[in-house]
Amino acid sequence: MTTLPARELAVVAGARTVQLTAYRIIYPLAPFLAAQLGVDLGMVALLITVQVLASLFSPLGGVLATRSGQRTAMLLGQAVFVLGTGLCALAPNFWGFLVGYGLIGLAVSIYHPSAQSYLSARTSYARRGYALGIYEVSWAAAALLGVAPLMVLVDQTDRPQIAFIVLAVAGLASLVVVRAALPQGDKLTRGTGEHFSWRVLLLPGVAALLAVLLFTMAGCDLVFIVQSAWLQASFGAQASLVGAVAAIQGASELLGSLGSAVLVDRVGKKRSVLLGFGMVAAAALLLPLTSGQWLLFLPVSLLFVLGFEFGIVSSFPLASGVAPAARTAVLSLCTVAVGLGRTLASLVAEPLWSVYGIGANALACAGLVIVGLVICGLAVREQEAAED
Repeated sequence: MTTLPARELAVVAGARTVQLTAYRIIYPLAPFLAAQLGVDLGMVALLITVQVLASLFSPLGGVLATRSGQRTAMLLGQAVFVLGTGLCALAPNFWGFLVGYGLIGLAVSIYHPSAQSYLSARTSYARRGYALGIYEVSWAAAALLGVAPLMVLVDQTDRPQIAFIVLAVAGLASLVVVRAALPQGDKLTRGTGEHFSWRVLLLPGVAALLAVLLFTMAGCDLVFIVQSAWLQASFGAQASLVGAVAAIQGASELLGSLGSAVLVDRVGKKRSVLLGFGMVAAAALLLPLTSGQWLLFLPVSLLFVLGFEFGIVSSFPLASGVAPAARTAVLSLCTVAVGLGRTLASLVAEPLWSVYGIGANALACAGLVIVGLVICGLAVREQEAAED
């Protein structure tokens, strides 16, 4: 095991920030993109479905990482991202945009488990929560530094696709930086010797962990997917205001990510997951009471986002220690589980909200998250001993 240089952590996290900006912007952009492309909101929800279905290819990233090295897999993921954002920027219609957005989802699925494996291999279990927590700050940074300013740009130009022109350029720049900054000849950037196998599902605690991620992500996305449309309908929010909400929530996410990075190794990885998603369940139950009332919505929403970020960030250090001998495979399957949860949510979130309102989405969210909490508490076990 080697010491992870701060410069490499920053480069790996920076490239993911660019990817996640494209990944996350579809939520606030959805109603405006629907108007631009001449489709209804249900069709735009298909973008999310295709994007997250691409996560099923995450094991491909795991195979590439174990055979060719994490660096090679990360470079491939970033190259696919540039191609996808370029297609979105130039697409003349919805279907061309759909293909490009699917490639963005594929890029994230290849890059993410490879990057997690790269960072995990260079840190002890006792300090891994800190390294992966800092890496996961990219999720919040994408909202603060990416989504919010891009939504202002969209509002000013009335061109949703302008965001993807910016992202294509940023993706190309980050591809160059990753290639230059990560060592090519290091044994950790070559094949690891670990072989990907679906039999990892039979290892103790692995299937339970995947179920936790599936249920919690499905529940949370029932709220996240319709939030922009709900803000428009109940609060009269325009694009710039939706972007401002995304920025405020991004600050809460940043607090959750940093909180996990600082606390997860001290509090315990499993306890941190339970604490974070417990906050989500509580906030989801309160969310229907805030409709049309900004002073109530903001604190409840921030609690929801804070808990989600703290819980999901803490889950990856936990995942890295459930089956240490098959770490890359487990992390790849975690991406699949997250994607499946989001896929299920994308199929029902908008119809559920359209027919029954935000209360139905929020209550379903709370129920699914509670199921995940029970499974985590009873069946997930850490196998890797913490190293002092």
